[in-house]
Amino acid sequence: MTVVEFHFDYNYKDIISVPAKALRAKKILLSSIFILIALILFNCCAYLGLIIEGYSIPDIYNNHGLLPIDNFALSSYPAILFYYYIGPFLALFSIMTGTMVVAVIDFEQLRGNPFLSYIQSIKFGLGRIRQLFLSELVIALFIALIVIMGIIVGLITRIPYIGELLYSVFFFFPNFIVALFTTLAIFIQLLSVLIMPAAVAADYKGETFRSIVETFLTITRQPVRWVGYTAYSIITAKVASFVFAYFAYRAVQLLQFMTGLGGGAKIDKIIASGISHLPLDSPVVQFIANLFPGINFGFEPLFPTQVTSESLAGYIMAISLFLIFLIIWGYVLSIVATGQAYAFAIIKKKRDNYKITDEDSLFFESAWVDRQTNSEDYSKQ
Repeated sequence: MTVVEFHFDYNYKDIISVPAKALRAKKILLSSIFILIALILFNCCAYLGLIIEGYSIPDIYNNHGLLPIDNFALSSYPAILFYYYIGPFLALFSIMTGTMVVAVIDFEQLRGNPFLSYIQSIKFGLGRIRQLFLSELVIALFIALIVIMGIIVGLITRIPYIGELLYSVFFFFPNFIVALFTTLAIFIQLLSVLIMPAAVAADYKGETFRSIVETFLTITRQPVRWVGYTAYSIITAKVASFVFAYFAYRAVQLLQFMTGLGGGAKIDKIIASGISHLPLDSPVVQFIANLFPGINFGFEPLFPTQVTSESLAGYIMAISLFLIFLIIWGYVLSIVATGQAYAFAIIKKKRDNYKITDEDSLFFESAWVDRQTNSEDYSKQ
């Protein structure tokens, strides 16, 4: 049942509006939450890996802060596993889950339900984590199976004469054809980081196979359109993050100036103390402080003083400044998630002539009708 009619053109006009549609407190907050979860998981694994390697926690924190991203020459296999594999995987999967949570808000709005709450969105995401994980796992296992078969074929060639002959005879078919399809599967597995969360969020019944098929069809049936829509959303997300970061930086400076008129140098020391705990030279900070990588157009987040303080106020200030940084990246993820949701809906319409706007909401409640009726009655008065 549709509660509120949502105008959707199913073309490029909807994609153009993505940055504006993503600029919603609900989406940015949810995106920020899952980015924070990703950072926590990565940091835990990174610190654990470095501790296994022999680093001490004070040394890690003093040299790298809360985001130990560096080209560490690790020799211990457990350390390498945690730092370079488990940590990045958990962080990436958390961000994909956040993308799915934001995408379901867009799909529910297309279905006529603009009232999806934070809790419902998170519950949906948690309920579909298994589907998202299995969808990626099935593709990975398929690729692994083909690789194992390739190894077996290679072993057969060790048989004198017959092995070489069989390898040559079956090189084009089926070996080359299978390898070609496997290459496509690997390519789609990499791109699925972007589109799979939207496919899972749009799936009505929560079927793993369906989300895999939709991911493949979205990329292979309309590749130019999907690449174009994705490129636009990523580019606008980068530009938007730069603009957001610049104004946030100037807002902090303005707040520092205004409060400094009353608090004097103490204000500078408090803010500088908080900044001293943050990795301003980190690649993730420099990324949003510059318009585009390789283009020398940006700003340097500098402040009048750099004072290191172990006071409680300094740590609380660091948390406050970190939250500003977090919502900037939250907006980036919100744009990408909304872009993928809209791209999925448009391509499905172009491909199958199927409109998601014709679907009923997954979360229908009679209270929405009452809320909409009351709103219409109020507007008539």
